[in-house]
Formats: sequence, structure tokens, C-alpha cells
Amino acid sequence: MSDAWKKLDFGGGGLQSANLRLAALLKKRRTAWLLLCAFPLGLHHDYLADPRGAWSIRAVTLLAAGALWYGIVATAIALAAVLLAWALIDTQWIEPRLTKLNRQLRMQVYLGGSGGAPAGFRGRYTDDEPARDQPAHRTGRAPSFAEQERLLRELARRKSDTTQ
Repeated sequence: MSDAWKKLDFGGGGLQSANLRLAALLKKRRTAWLLLCAFPLGLHHDYLADPRGAWSIRAVTLLAAGALWYGIVATAIALAAVLLAWALIDTQWIEPRLTKLNRQLRMQVYLGGSGGAPAGFRGRYTDDEPARDQPAHRTGRAPSFAEQERLLRELARRKSDTTQ
């Protein structure tokens, strides 16, 4: 399917507008995995909204580079091993994090975008419901099951009164 629908915006707060906002916000798998290739920069953690993880990776990378610069090769190798282990762990971390983040974004867009019901909104029920002892008047809608049952009981009672 073409992505032409993403360019149309009819405005308002309807479902189409919510879908456009969501399409722009959702994190993409391919982008997250491509950013993992630049692991020492922590860009994939930034993309997946984990700034602490991103800055932690950058700090360890800088420590390793500093240790190598000052000739402390053993420490640089140890820190590089830590970074490699961290990268392997992140290969398992990306998918669940992506799923969790996209779920939060969906909830934010679909549940948080509305300002709620208009003032005075009380659902489908009206004040002029017929009293139980009065027959329902026609308002252009089909009677509810409760109204139908009440009418049938009333008809049965009238029929039994006329036969006696």
C-alpha cells in the first residue's frame, strides 16, 4: 500500500488525524538496528528513549579511548570487552524496548488525544424516559428490550382481563 495517505491531513481530532500523528511517532525496527551499528555512540539508546543508557555507553567508550590514549592497553581492552558484551545484550534488548515504546506511543495518541466528553454529556440516556406505568411513546427509535417486555406483559394482562 502506498504511503500517500500520510501526506493528507484533514485536520480535526478524528481517527485519521490520530493515525497521522502515530505514524510520525512510531519507532521503526530498521532504524533501531541500523543505529546499533554505531554502538559506541549510543545512538540506538537515544532513538529508543533511553538517555541514561546512551550516556553510559558514551562514558565507557570515552574511558576506553582515554585508556588507549594514555597507553593503558589492558584497561582499554577490558573496557572494549565490556562494550562488546553490552552490544550483545542490546541485541536482545532492542525488540522488547521497541515494542514497549511503540505501545506507550499508541496509548498516548489514542487515549490521550481527546479532551474528554463535551460538557453536560450524559451518554445516550435522556431525561424524558417514559415512566414504568405509562406506555412508551414513539420517538422514532425502536423500543428497548425492557420496554418490549413491559408492553408484552401489559398486553397479556389486558387479554386475560377481557376473557374473564
